Amino acid sequence: MQFDSNEHLRAHLRTPALPDVSYKSCREGNPTTEDRNEKCSSLPTSAPSVSAKPTTVPTTESIDINDATVLVEATVEKKYDSKRLKNICRQADFPLSEYIKSKSQCETAIKNGRVFVNRLVAFDTGRLLRENDIVTLVKEERIQAAGGGSNEQVANASVIKFVQEIASTQTPGLSIVIANKPVGVRCVGSFASSTLEMKAQKHYECSRGVEKLFCRPLTKLDTGCAGLCALAISPEPLEQQADLDSLHICYNFTVLVHGQVPETWKDGIYAKVPTKGVRQWKRQKTEDSGADDHDSSITLSTTAIDLDNAIFINSLDVLSISGAEQQDEQCISTLTVSSCHDEGRMANVIPYILRKFGYPVVCDRFAKREYSRLPRKMKNVLKQKICIGLYSLDIEFERVTQTVATEIHKRTQCNFWRHSLEQVEQSKSCSLEV
Repeated sequence: MQFDSNEHLRAHLRTPALPDVSYKSCREGNPTTEDRNEKCSSLPTSAPSVSAKPTTVPTTESIDINDATVLVEATVEKKYDSKRLKNICRQADFPLSEYIKSKSQCETAIKNGRVFVNRLVAFDTGRLLRENDIVTLVKEERIQAAGGGSNEQVANASVIKFVQEIASTQTPGLSIVIANKPVGVRCVGSFASSTLEMKAQKHYECSRGVEKLFCRPLTKLDTGCAGLCALAISPEPLEQQADLDSLHICYNFTVLVHGQVPETWKDGIYAKVPTKGVRQWKRQKTEDSGADDHDSSITLSTTAIDLDNAIFINSLDVLSISGAEQQDEQCISTLTVSSCHDEGRMANVIPYILRKFGYPVVCDRFAKREYSRLPRKMKNVLKQKICIGLYSLDIEFERVTQTVATEIHKRTQCNFWRHSLEQVEQSKSCSLEV
């Protein structure tokens, strides 16, 4: 084969080789690999070369296995030869499976620099292992991956604040912990180290200097809602703790809703929590499906109801505002909603109940029409974040009652919006005078 220039030859060599059409051409005319290498070596070196994209390789200098606590070490057997690291670590008969239960846990441990192969840290989850390779899993303390995996966990852990710890006077080591959970953190679950349950367990294991503690979430707050959560920490399995029977928690939510609630709500009003599912897409079709969408099981009452299956609504403040596009007067109200119902999803049930009575929560995704009528100043601050949070808990534990509270977010307070909108009006009047 002949080429007009060196560039054409290089372009030809860079293209993948196609299969020969006939057996005869393969035997006679095609150059061998050695011939191609000789031609490439004979080309002038001054010609431009193709530069490869730079790749970022994690450095292993900052991670030394001698500085870490080894949890388990295993040797790769013949049956796992040429298998990938992420698949071997979680096999039932492999020793690392005692600490790694799922694929996500395996990938997290590898990215955080906790897995070593032949005494060297391994960041590649798809690395092929050979027979007699030594795989080591170390403890997570003081281990930081060069790729930044653990830095993200440290950043997430810093936003979780442990507000208070209530120690038991009857059971040694048992305590009720109150943590301030941000939006986006799941309360329950041991499937990932990013859940509140696992973060609290790890935090108190380090603070108490013990190897193993048991954590049980008592508050099942929705992932999309921020607020206070109660957890039980104990050196013994919490399923056998009879002292938790004396625990009673009342949750006090703060909500900002559209509309001006009735005057009777200032003294407080009760509403039962619906026992059936409230999701429209899960509701089965019945004979009366064409009836009114109002849930007849939700009724208001001034008579006191047990808060284990009900909520107590109290009106705190009301603000009258004018929309940016419409000139009609609107109102928003700040409410407190208390309940002892602890089966979870209360940050979903409360907006559902209020929406059924005509007072949807601000930024509720089912109240877009009401949201569109708010002033632009409010929309710029709200940014589609639902205005509900759990900022106070009334805890009764071992016949002692105390209230744990944290700072209430400003977007749920009518007073904050009153001052903000007044400043906007003052700035407008000043600009008109100028």
